[in-house]
Amino acid sequence: MSQHLFSCSDNIIEVRFQGATNLGDMYIPSTDDKVKQQIMDALRVRDQGENIIGLCGSVKRVKHFAKTAIRRAERDQLFQEIITTNVTKKPDITKIQAQIGKAIGLNFDDKGVVVKSTWWKFGNNKRITTAERAALLCAKMKELQTVLVVLYDVHGKLDLGEIGIPFGDDHNGCKILVTSTSVEVLSKKMKVHKLIQISET
Repeated sequence: MSQHLFSCSDNIIEVRFQGATNLGDMYIPSTDDKVKQQIMDALRVRDQGENIIGLCGSVKRVKHFAKTAIRRAERDQLFQEIITTNVTKKPDITKIQAQIGKAIGLNFDDKGVVVKSTWWKFGNNKRITTAERAALLCAKMKELQTVLVVLYDVHGKLDLGEIGIPFGDDHNGCKILVTSTSVEVLSKKMKVHKLIQISET
């Protein structure tokens, strides 16, 4: 029989041990199952107070949980669009904007040039500023009733407005899932609304 400790305090969920137990026909869910359910519950909530969800733990573990959540969200058709992007230790805003834009049909190259766009204001093959790209991305995402943006590997404060990601009063249907190895980054710098902390053991 495997053992686990599952604690929940305020909006912080911490996984201590993993494993599932079968006692005859009775199934006791593992802490991994419980935390996956916590993530899915957070994604389903349509509340302006829970738009940004943080997953904290080792890179391998948080990526596993994030990918599982994405598969389940796709299966349950929770979002019209699911967007993923890698942030890394030194964020390249132009590259992040390009990755997000490509997912929603607004394509920029690595230098911020509009490669393929229906936006007559800028036309094709024209260099635009970071702020202009952010405005285009924000407007495009607002056309989607529901959208999930997954930001992998965040190491510090990331200005969502600078990138062009709407949330809260700006777009209540936009959920943001942020992964990091640092609790401080998620709680103090990204100011996530719900923090789920995953331990190895």
